Amino acid sequence: MMHPPLTFVICATPRTGSTLLCALLAATGVAGRPESFYRAEDRAEWAEEWGVTCDSCGSPDPASYLHAAIRAGQSENGVCGIRIQAATLPDFMDELRSLFPDTGDDGALFAKAFGPCHFIWCRRGDDVAQSISRLKAEVSQIWHLDGTEPKIPQGRASYDAARIDAFRAEIAQGNARWVQWFAANAIAPVILDYETFAKDPQHHVHALLAAAGLALDTNTALTVANRRMANAESAIWAERYRAERGLAPFQG
Repeated sequence: MMHPPLTFVICATPRTGSTLLCALLAATGVAGRPESFYRAEDRAEWAEEWGVTCDSCGSPDPASYLHAAIRAGQSENGVCGIRIQAATLPDFMDELRSLFPDTGDDGALFAKAFGPCHFIWCRRGDDVAQSISRLKAEVSQIWHLDGTEPKIPQGRASYDAARIDAFRAEIAQGNARWVQWFAANAIAPVILDYETFAKDPQHHVHALLAAAGLALDTNTALTVANRRMANAESAIWAERYRAERGLAPFQG
C-alpha cells in the first residue's frame, strides 16, 4: 500500500465543529475528504459501500477496511483525511496495532498506516453549550444541517439537567483522553477552539492548509452546505443550567 503524502487527522469530541471542519477541508479539493470512518455504528455501512469483505459476525477485514478508508478519505492529490472521536480512539489504535504489531508508539502507528500526519484537535471551551447541542442531536437524531438531515426529527428534546451533567462528564473524559494521548506520544496538535473557529471558519482552514504546506489561493471561497444549529432556546437552556449549577457565564 502506498502511503498518502499527508493525512489530516481530526481529533474531536462530539459537537465541537469537527463536521464543519471536515466539510471545509473536503471543499478545498486538496486536503482530503475526512469522515468518521471508524465510528462503530457506521462501519458496516462503510464496508458495504466499499465492498469490503466481512466475517460471519459482520466485522470487516481490518487490512481491507484500512485500505478502503484511505482511498475514501483522499482528495485527487492523494492527501487523506480522517476524523477520530475520543471514544473511538482506544479500539482504533488496537486495530492498527493488530495490523502493525512491531511498530513503536501510537504516533508511529499513525505514520505506518497513513504516512505523515497533521493532527488537529477540535475542542470547545463552553462545555455547557456543547452538552446542550449533544442533547438535542441525540434526541432528534439530526446531527448537522447540510441538506442530508432527516426531514422529520425522531423527537424533540426537553431541558434535562441530568443529561447535560452526563454529557459534560463525557466531554471532560474525552478531552482528558486526548491530552494524555498527545502527551504520551509526543504529538503537538494544532488546536482549533470552536468559539474562535466558528467566527471565521474559512480563515482558519486557509491557515491550516498553509501550515501544512498546501497551496490554496487565500481568495478562494470555500462553500459548504452546513448551517449553524444553535438557537435562542439553546441559549435559554444554558443560562438556566448555569444558574442551577452555580456556574458563571461563559467568557469566550
